[in-house]
Formats: sequence, structure tokens, C-alpha cells
Amino acid sequence: MKIGKDTIATLEYTLRYDGPEGDIIEVYTEDDPTEVLVGHGLLLDILEKNLSGLEPGDGFDFLIDESQGYGSYDEGKVVQFPEAELMTEVPENERVSLKVGEFVPVQDLEGKHYEALVLDKQDGLVTLDFNEPLAGETLHFRGKVLEVRPASEEDVRLAMDES
Repeated sequence: MKIGKDTIATLEYTLRYDGPEGDIIEVYTEDDPTEVLVGHGLLLDILEKNLSGLEPGDGFDFLIDESQGYGSYDEGKVVQFPEAELMTEVPENERVSLKVGEFVPVQDLEGKHYEALVLDKQDGLVTLDFNEPLAGETLHFRGKVLEVRPASEEDVRLAMDES
């Protein structure tokens, strides 16, 4: 079976910055692979395009530049908030200490949820980065397709719930 819409692909791969010799971002091995649902908007379009039509045993090796991936890094998505203001809607027993380098969940006034990276915290102000963590990066994928199977309705439901 080939990778296409409504399939689950089991992959092993190494994802690196910039090219085959770049720093490693993540690794999935044959002993610890990942499964991806194809054709439901959960993957980058270019990633689905590059994997489409591949079968078990096929290898892949491709670059995704920032324009095809997560876009350019946007300084406008780096904002400062008073720390007390961030915690006003959080119940006292659920408040966490904001730590530099950690991601925190944030909800806007309309109820939409975001993840933000804490860049700095001082003098009662917290600097948050709302950019996608891989924004501005060229990504290199190299790996192999281990298995392809049809996605069940349950697979689709679970994958969509997790996104």
C-alpha cells in the first residue's frame, strides 16, 4: 500500500536543521517509530507531498525551507506581559511558576489556546514568544517508510482530537 489520503504511515526518520549534517531536532528509529495520519491537514503540506506515493521499504531524503515549512520568524510574535496579568484567570491552585525556556499554555480573550515559549522573566514582566518553534528554519528529513495501512475512523478521530 502507498502513502496517501486516509492512510497511517509508520516512519523512522531523523529531522535536522539545515541539511544532512545539521543539528538533530528529533529522531524516530525502527525500534521506536512514529505514526502519522495523512490527508487530514495534520502535517505540513510539503511533507505530505514528499511522502505521498511511498511504500514500505522506500527511503526519503528532502529539505523543507522556511517558506514551505513554518514560515519566517516574526519578531512581532514576541510580546511582554505583566506576570500578574497572565495569572488573573488561572485558579490559585492551578498556577505554575513560569520558567525561562519552557512552553506555557496561554488563552486569549476569545478563548483561543496557544503555546508560548518563556524567553525572559524579570521585574514582574514575562517575555513570551508565540512563533512556531521551527519558524525561520530549513528542515532536513531523512528516513524510511516502515508500514502503511488504511486509517480507521477511530484513527482519524483520535488524531484529530490530539491536534
